[in-house]
Amino acid sequence: MTDLLERSIHLINNFVSQWTKKYLYYTSYIEETTSGHTFMTVFSLPTPSNPIPVATVKVYFYIPDLTDPSEKTMSFRFENDSLIHLVNRTIRISQMEKWIETILARKDRTCRIMFLGTEFEQTRIINKRMDEVLYEKQPEQEKENLVVQPELLEHDQELVNQFTITEEEKIREIKMLAELLYQCFRQIDKDDMGVISYEEGGQLFQLMGLHLGKHQLEDTLNRLDVSRTGILQFKDISSFGIETLHSIYCQNQALKELREKEEESRFEAQWMLSTDLRNVYKKIVEQCKIKDEDEIHSVPSNVFQQILEEQQFFTEDEIKQIMEIIKDQTVEYETSDKVLEETIFENLVKGLLEAQRSKMEVFLLEHFKRQDKDNTGIIKINELMIALKSCEKIKLSKVQLYSLQSYIKRNDKDLVNYKQEARKIGAIIKKFFNVDLMEQRSRLPQHTKIDAYIPLKTPEQIQEQIKKVGS
Repeated sequence: MTDLLERSIHLINNFVSQWTKKYLYYTSYIEETTSGHTFMTVFSLPTPSNPIPVATVKVYFYIPDLTDPSEKTMSFRFENDSLIHLVNRTIRISQMEKWIETILARKDRTCRIMFLGTEFEQTRIINKRMDEVLYEKQPEQEKENLVVQPELLEHDQELVNQFTITEEEKIREIKMLAELLYQCFRQIDKDDMGVISYEEGGQLFQLMGLHLGKHQLEDTLNRLDVSRTGILQFKDISSFGIETLHSIYCQNQALKELREKEEESRFEAQWMLSTDLRNVYKKIVEQCKIKDEDEIHSVPSNVFQQILEEQQFFTEDEIKQIMEIIKDQTVEYETSDKVLEETIFENLVKGLLEAQRSKMEVFLLEHFKRQDKDNTGIIKINELMIALKSCEKIKLSKVQLYSLQSYIKRNDKDLVNYKQEARKIGAIIKKFFNVDLMEQRSRLPQHTKIDAYIPLKTPEQIQEQIKKVGS
């Protein structure tokens, strides 16, 4: 150990010696972070009856410059607490022992919940899992056979990301998802015990935007609770949770591309309409003036409808739409241009988007239509999900299916307009199979250390961050 580290540890030990005469402590160097050099002081209370402490309390100290360590520049925080304290500024020395006792009491409570209070198991609580946030290596899971058939793609390279993402960027994105999940977990774990109940597990998924039915939630929680204790640690939900956030990443990327395509269609429609509609509208105004013998600048609605039909520019459905918007008995023809333009414009955009339907969207429309016995264009959300699960040409993971179900728009009776949703569903499914994103997905369960010093966010900040994932 270098002299600089020894001087810093000596400084910290002198400082914490004022905190307590009751607890034993030991200080060691951890690592260098953005907050400075990190040290850890561990407090414990061994007794003759329990020479191995039931639990320990860790305090992290930060010293910006090892060449000039001093109490003035030193800061610290207690484990599982995001608040950084300044020496002699935020907590009185006389309160330190109470803080240590509070954390130990919380750990003892966690111990009793996790291990049913047996003395043998309580002695195992001293390990690092109580306060270090790590992805522990997950047991080998049966690999899901994810499939998308080539005939559903426009071309062979469609699922290859057109943008080059560096190895560093991939790791950064995965770490961002891990830290976001940690934020969600800590937000639900109000008591800061490091564990959550089944009920809180449901709240955790809702916070992430994953809305599961009763049976889906029970199935998911039972699969995650490998130890069958009725409670979940962060490591239990890490793989499932990060893959859920990864599916949101895919969704946001897909919707972003759909918005860009729609903007292109709107620009093209505006260009197509600019001249033709202007000439047609001039003719409509001229015909209306001829019919307007009293020069009141309006004509009866039936006369206006007849003039529209004579132009042979509008379809029957468009004329019907226009008259439904106008509704009045008379029409002020000199100000009717906005109604005409908006109706034709939206129909033209719709037509352009339909002309751009991908093979995936066409396939999904036909696949969902089999559930639509009355040909209404509407089916129940459960019927739509059954259609996706039973599809031989597209095989999705449970997380992907659950995520899709959360994103699909439905009314208060759980009915889905699948003709509108097929485009979005198809785009998201393609993102699930994007080569770059699939590679990231395969890395999610691997060891990924989460920065234990990240400041906690509010529920509103978490929701806002989730909305921006991948967009």
